[in-house]
Amino acid sequence: MKSTVDNIKNLWFGADTPIRQHKIKLHPELWAACQRVNEGFSPPSGAPHMEQYRKSDRLAFARAVLKELNQQESVSEERSLQLA
Repeated sequence: MKSTVDNIKNLWFGADTPIRQHKIKLHPELWAACQRVNEGFSPPSGAPHMEQYRKSDRLAFARAVLKELNQQESVSEERSLQLA
């Protein structure tokens, strides 16, 4: 599964099904990034609960997760270069 906005939205906001649980197990780094972003995420609409998020809130969340993944990837690359 690629780290795309749509895939992130479907994974995080989708119904809890066996297929979703399997995807979470296959992509722990993506799920961990979603959890980290969720801890401090403030939706643009100001919705108090995830169930009330608008489409734009979900989009902002997915973009924040992608940003988090890119930052983690950069840190990993820096560490690899330092060890080399």
